Amino acid sequence: MQKFDCVIVGFGPVGALLSLFLSRLQLKVAIIDKNVDIYPLPRAIHFDQEVMRIFQMIGLNEKVSEISRVGTRGMHFVDDNYNTLMEREGSPEIGDQGWPKSWYFHQPDLEKVLRKEVKKNKNITPFLGYQVISVDQSSETVSIKGKGKKSQEVLRLIGSILIGCDGANSIVANYISNEHINYGFEEKYLVIDVKVDNRFKKIKKLPDYTVQKCSSKRPVTRCYISKKRRRWEIKILSTDVENEMKKEKQIWRFLSEWIDKKCAVIERAEIYTFKSKISKKWIKDRVIIAGDSAHLSPPFLGQGMCAGMRDVSSLSWRLKSILSGKFRLSPLLAYQNERLSHVSEFIQLAVDCGKIMSDPDIILKSNKKDKGELFDFPRPKLATQLNSECQLSGNLFPQFLEKGVRTDDKLGYRFVLICLKKIEPIFNEAKNKSIHTIVATGQIKDWISGFNKIALLVRPDKYILGSAINNKELSRLLKDFSHFESN
Repeated sequence: MQKFDCVIVGFGPVGALLSLFLSRLQLKVAIIDKNVDIYPLPRAIHFDQEVMRIFQMIGLNEKVSEISRVGTRGMHFVDDNYNTLMEREGSPEIGDQGWPKSWYFHQPDLEKVLRKEVKKNKNITPFLGYQVISVDQSSETVSIKGKGKKSQEVLRLIGSILIGCDGANSIVANYISNEHINYGFEEKYLVIDVKVDNRFKKIKKLPDYTVQKCSSKRPVTRCYISKKRRRWEIKILSTDVENEMKKEKQIWRFLSEWIDKKCAVIERAEIYTFKSKISKKWIKDRVIIAGDSAHLSPPFLGQGMCAGMRDVSSLSWRLKSILSGKFRLSPLLAYQNERLSHVSEFIQLAVDCGKIMSDPDIILKSNKKDKGELFDFPRPKLATQLNSECQLSGNLFPQFLEKGVRTDDKLGYRFVLICLKKIEPIFNEAKNKSIHTIVATGQIKDWISGFNKIALLVRPDKYILGSAINNKELSRLLKDFSHFESN
């Protein structure tokens, strides 16, 4: 039986990214997946600036940007006659996370980037083609048994912690609990991915932004992924015969309003049930879940994969702290509580968007329509913080770009104390607690000073854990951090 610090079930984007984070933290990681190869067809197509910042944390931003495009034109909500009801503006400008706000990509391309990095990493060992058939744990370890799908060979792995990133039908999630919070949205859509030929006029006429056709008759989403790829999502009605909907003749009948066989090739056409739910329980002693194993969102905001990537950045430093003896297992409950409340806001927003797709009157009746506030993206504040009375604690620390260098390239993926000036005793105390120290300059200094603070304590995932307005509060902040570690 092979032993590892962490065993990850699921080698999709979330599992692969988690393995890279943990390996960079010098943990020995195993990944097991029932499939050997990358799923070759599209699924997720969008991520946001915070997720690009997460890729940056492990040095993958350049490689990911090479296989992605910036979404500059946003999302347009229209009625049956293509009158604009509402517009979510896009922009090529850099946002407060140090990157353009919206990105589109082809998921197999992203998975190739991640797997290439995994392959180079000696701390990660993939076990592919094995179906997990059992999970057991003791007070100190977790063991799993897998069976080769072709060879029928039995594989046994043991780790200090097991993380399930094995998707919507998660074996690991079922081991923990089968209770969910359901947000009440469950609708079927025919998802059609198309490869297009831009030499044709019909393709050139297609918009370079996402169109949400809100209709009580039949809602349709059209996504501009790249110059080569487009997506249609067409709601399945109660009067539809599903098997007929998937036939090529019917698919082209749907698409004929915009394109034809001469200028495009269908890459995938499948009926999916869009769900909205979160597992009530993410932790069972040494077993944890992340990504779609923990939460499912309707796709209307492109935030499904984003939520899983946020799980990774929030979880990785906690696992390192636990396995290095700094934290007990209890901080994992904070991971569950803060991520559950955070992702729930995005799922609720996606559900509201899904309701609008079938009832455009929701927009028409809203007094906020012209202000563009109806679907502003949430910025949830985390409950895990050291001084809750401070307006900064629990919020994401912004990222600045100065002289070609981004803030996080200086901060790294670690706890950082950022002070306006060097205070020797404080810096020594921080060092003893394995907190990296930085004297703020430039835009960082101006930002902190603008809130009348002299220091911030920032978590590895760039959420602000606490702040101080004077030396007395700064000393208290470090004492509170000691309590935070021991929880």
